[in-house]
Amino acid sequence: MPGHFHPTAVHHALMHGHDHAPCLLGRGEYFSYAQARDWVARCQQQLLSDLQGQAVAIWMDKGPHYALSILAVLFADARYVPLDGSQPLERAQRIVHDAEPRVLILDEAHAAQWQTPIELQGRLQLIVLSEDPLPDAAASPDLRRWHRDLRDGPAPQPLQTRACQRQDTAALLYTSGSTGTPKGVRMGHGNLLNFAQWASQTLGLGHSDRLLNLASFNFDLSTFDLFAALQVGASVYISHESESRHAASVAELLHSQAISVMYTVPSMYALLVRSGALQALRRCHLRHVVFAGEVMPKPVLQALADSLPKDCALYNFYGPTETNVCLWHRVSNAELLNPEAVPIGQPIAGAQVWLQNERGQRIESGDEIGEIWVGGDCVTPGYWRRPNDPNSPNHLLQQHATGDYGSRGPQGLMYHGRKDRMIKLQGYRVELGEIEAALLRHPALSEVGVLALPSPSAQGGIRLLAVFACHEHTPVPDTLALKAFCAQYVPGYMVPHRFEHLPRLPRNANGKLDWADLRQQLAQPLDTAGAPA
Repeated sequence: MPGHFHPTAVHHALMHGHDHAPCLLGRGEYFSYAQARDWVARCQQQLLSDLQGQAVAIWMDKGPHYALSILAVLFADARYVPLDGSQPLERAQRIVHDAEPRVLILDEAHAAQWQTPIELQGRLQLIVLSEDPLPDAAASPDLRRWHRDLRDGPAPQPLQTRACQRQDTAALLYTSGSTGTPKGVRMGHGNLLNFAQWASQTLGLGHSDRLLNLASFNFDLSTFDLFAALQVGASVYISHESESRHAASVAELLHSQAISVMYTVPSMYALLVRSGALQALRRCHLRHVVFAGEVMPKPVLQALADSLPKDCALYNFYGPTETNVCLWHRVSNAELLNPEAVPIGQPIAGAQVWLQNERGQRIESGDEIGEIWVGGDCVTPGYWRRPNDPNSPNHLLQQHATGDYGSRGPQGLMYHGRKDRMIKLQGYRVELGEIEAALLRHPALSEVGVLALPSPSAQGGIRLLAVFACHEHTPVPDTLALKAFCAQYVPGYMVPHRFEHLPRLPRNANGKLDWADLRQQLAQPLDTAGAPA
């Protein structure tokens, strides 16, 4: 049928993957492709029938059953709404209220916490995947309990798939919103398929690869772990939250699970460096290491590269949730030897990327800095129920204004920080990320966040505060030493006025610096330019 295709990036692998090959693994759990296909079929037919075009939310601890639930929702021709298992009830309720799913899938722990908002009572069915071997499958019209392995009932019929449009919504991924309300980004089937096919082909993934999933399923990094892997019949180890919090646990998983591909945020690699767990990487099986989501500090990248197998390739992926990955760059050996930032690189297949100046004109040549714009198959259909968002008219044209600054370099685009972190200081335009990058060159510092504070001594004035953490067993440098070091790389007006040391900087569920938590820890009224959403 013209314009239609099978509705998930995992269709081929799940339907035709080798029956006995490992598919999804977790703490003490194992699903072959045949077992995964059987579970998805049972769930599709017994629990998720008649949900075509509807939303299904999932709130449970990370593990193979979370991934299986995602696949079952997609094969039911519905869209999945993943909720991070560690987020508070109040935020989960806000997301469910906004997404208005027909079904919410829970594990026992989250079912014990859940309280359905009054306005959704009678309209939201709860499905609890229970460890109880004798669940009550008909507890009430609004609550159904099933053994999480779906062992009861007749053998499932073969999985059925329907053709759908590429722009049809496959997932609603909720990010932090500037108004304090989470904002749902619609991920289309075409977006998932374009990315999964490009990633699996570019990295040469095969059925013998084993991927490690560390990202929460509400973070777009997880689409690589799940969909690129199953596109080629590879296996994925789904880490539990308790396993991904500690560097030693991650390093042990890399070895014990023979992980060949790892994709996570730079702060996780920084944690491995800071904790001294890099020594364990020398005996691992990694052949691809990918980072995205924030700027990779060059000292962290260099320490990481020195600890990996010599034939392991390093990649920088770039893209906001609204485009998933749209640019990529493979790090060369020469780039590891210099202190300069790594390029964000060239467009992936199906993406067009350009720069625009402040007048809305395309920058055609030279090294002028402009806002990064993206178009093509990687751009998602836009936000859920946000027609008045400034980017919504762009999404109708399959374009997205990223809010990031970039410039052209010999190896593709270079990243220059966020528009909403650009401030005016003493008449100069200052990007706070540039100060952070300069300080991260210091050998003692593992994490840095720079914030702009209103100055009490001058109306409308701004003072810069740098908050930092150090590598373990490293002496904490004093303020004068840090100011002198920073002044080697940035003009004097960009050197922070104050420095505050913390054991570690707070991170959100996606592994990015949590500015709201940092504000609370510092108990300071911070300028919004220093605390982007």
